[in-house]
Amino acid sequence: MSKTIVPGFLGVICWLMLCIPPAVLADDSPQSKPEAGKQQVAASDGAKPLGCNSPELSNRVISTAGGSSIVQETGYGLQRKSWSPLGDTIRFTIKSFSAIPEDASVLVCFRWESGSASKGGFLETHPSQLDLSSDRKQLNVTVKVPDDLGAQPANVNHVALLPLVPLAEVQILALDHANHLVADVPAEIGITSPFAAVVLAIVATILGLAILSRVKRPQAVGIRKSRWLLQLISTKDGFASLSQLQVLLWTFVVAVSAVYVMSLSGRLVEITSGTLILLGIAGAAGVGAAVHNGAQITNAQSAADDAAATHAKAQNAAAQAAVATQTATDAKEAARLAQEKQDDAGKKAGEAEKLKKIAERLKNPPEDQIPKWSDLLINQTVTDTGVVAQEVDVTRVQMLLFTLVTAVFVLITVATTYVIPEIPSGFVTLMGISNGVYLGSKITS
Repeated sequence: MSKTIVPGFLGVICWLMLCIPPAVLADDSPQSKPEAGKQQVAASDGAKPLGCNSPELSNRVISTAGGSSIVQETGYGLQRKSWSPLGDTIRFTIKSFSAIPEDASVLVCFRWESGSASKGGFLETHPSQLDLSSDRKQLNVTVKVPDDLGAQPANVNHVALLPLVPLAEVQILALDHANHLVADVPAEIGITSPFAAVVLAIVATILGLAILSRVKRPQAVGIRKSRWLLQLISTKDGFASLSQLQVLLWTFVVAVSAVYVMSLSGRLVEITSGTLILLGIAGAAGVGAAVHNGAQITNAQSAADDAAATHAKAQNAAAQAAVATQTATDAKEAARLAQEKQDDAGKKAGEAEKLKKIAERLKNPPEDQIPKWSDLLINQTVTDTGVVAQEVDVTRVQMLLFTLVTAVFVLITVATTYVIPEIPSGFVTLMGISNGVYLGSKITS
């Protein structure tokens, strides 16, 4: 009988194994348990990928998965930029303590930042460029700010310094190939208006020029006949000064750029070291030229005084020679010597008079000495009879050309990148050499 029961029992077991679904047997499989510490959606084919407004993420407390955070960069063209107009690009740099997968997909979420409980949904965008470091712990994300974030809420947050700049909330999400959240980094940016910033910069420029045009200072009659801008850059001898033009130009370039960028960011901005060096080079050249001009007047006056003293000595010698001729044994020879001393005294008198006129003209230029724009490129030589225009000074041409090129470069960069740029070292060196050559040529001439 046992031989009959055993085959029957085995048949029942086989029949039960064929009838039980495979899923029941897989319930206790370790592969079905989600990996600890990671958010994960269902593995079925119908699983919806995580996004900016996914239910799994919408009610979360803002955190930094994997220790990720935004780091501030101070490299060329960045200047810790945290502002951008709508439709423009901005870059974020994410630093993570854990490695970011090379195949991670990145989403950048934008919405207005407000104090209300219901802030509305995020606008989901994709980066235009990703740059992952070799150790996979730093990720540069370049993304375009949406052209429209929707209507601003009534209680939208603004930058504290300048309430004209509203804030937008940004969330950067990084997902691995299995749709796990590997980085969740919050940030905020100011939404700027370039048009309003340009208007404020123009107003600041006009206001600055208006104040300068009202400044009264003692000037010669000829200087007062020139245009007010030429009056600002003219020296006491009545000529337009290239070094003073450079100081005025760089003062306005830096000031207007600062007003423009502060209007965009709503914050005080850092003036880059290269810009400060250029401003210092221009100031040093202006001071050097002013010292040289003052030394010219002093030297001319000193030479005139020396010539007058020499003339007095020559006159005294001539008088003594005239007295000596009356008692001399050889009256003819004594008369000849007296005449030579008299002629020498007359020559010294003429030299003293010429130097005196030059010194007087440098201190008090005549009414017909009117500053001109051509003075910026032409050397002028002051004589006792007038001013002789010499050939064009190539060192002045070089300095003016390099100054204008560098100033235009700075203004265009500020207008297009919305930051005060770091001046390349080559431009700084070029300006230093140009100003040094100009001062050397001015002193030697």
